[in-house]
Amino acid sequence: MPGRATGPRGRPAAPQQPPSIDFQAVNRVALHRLPDICARWLSGGRKEGDEWVCGDLSGKPGRSCKVNLVTGKWADFAADGASGGDVISLTAAIHNLSQGEAARRLADMLGIDLGGRHV
Repeated sequence: MPGRATGPRGRPAAPQQPPSIDFQAVNRVALHRLPDICARWLSGGRKEGDEWVCGDLSGKPGRSCKVNLVTGKWADFAADGASGGDVISLTAAIHNLSQGEAARRLADMLGIDLGGRHV
């Protein structure tokens, strides 16, 4: 069939699978950059000790949302107690993404190469 990719013996080529994501590695790298990430995405907040404090996951000023800059755990008490345990889940919550999409977005932002191999 013209215009269709084929594999061995003329069979249709298998669709390309996205590379596997090493979620732990992405989280590990992102955790070291968490103060910068919070300043960028939760810009109405501020660093208080080991926490980033803001009003909510849209980054408005206030005190209802807290991100632990050491562990990556976070909670938005203004949003029915939404919470998570790492930077990927925070990214997913802020941008309304799946965990995989959030990990890819973080990897792209932080310059982590996911192309064809684990991070």
